[in-house]
Amino acid sequence: MEPPIATERVFATTELLEHILSLPLEDLCRIQYDEDPRSVRTYANNDTLLHLLRCSEVNRTWSQCIRGSTHLQRALYLHPEQTLGRTWDLFVVTPNEDATPTSCPAPVLNPMIQTLFKTYHFRYWHLRPEVSGGRHCAYLIITRRDLPEIRTRSQTGQGRTISRMLLSQPPCTVLEARIWEDRDETRDYVGRTAVLKEPWISCEEGLTLGHVHEGVRRMFGEYPDVAAIKLMTV
Repeated sequence: MEPPIATERVFATTELLEHILSLPLEDLCRIQYDEDPRSVRTYANNDTLLHLLRCSEVNRTWSQCIRGSTHLQRALYLHPEQTLGRTWDLFVVTPNEDATPTSCPAPVLNPMIQTLFKTYHFRYWHLRPEVSGGRHCAYLIITRRDLPEIRTRSQTGQGRTISRMLLSQPPCTVLEARIWEDRDETRDYVGRTAVLKEPWISCEEGLTLGHVHEGVRRMFGEYPDVAAIKLMTV
């Protein structure tokens, strides 16, 4: 049997393969807090991550490399990242003499959710600090019409992986659900659901898209008259 050529030896070396697969991540754009989630830069970031996700389907070696690399898993929102210098808190107090609050950059929202699930309108929510409780905020909206597509997507290989992706880095851990609809004040809504009981979706390790889908399916099942649900970070 002929010895492997140089390129085969490189791709068979886990450390080198991880480095090669990490190179496209240098093209990820830094998204501004007030940037439209439909921007070209958000879509470019999605394309970069989607390309990396597809690399896991090349062969078993590439798949094992991506699944075994904490760096690549964090880039794909499959493993929590807490060292970005970002936080859900608007301000932190530096432990020094003056204890002056320092503003903190917002977490990074998952661009794959923003672009592959356009109807969710996943984005930052710019609230005053006194309203947000001193926290950065984000929200997404899921309608009952989205449920069939959720089931279809979750059955595919990439769909199963995307379901395990975190909503943001660093992760958010709690979402509050509220009924989302435009109501005609001239109509009678007696008997209609006004408030969701147990409106929380939470996971201490970080919320994934799968957690969200499971939560809204439960809520839509409990409240047949609810057409859309807005989920907000807490």
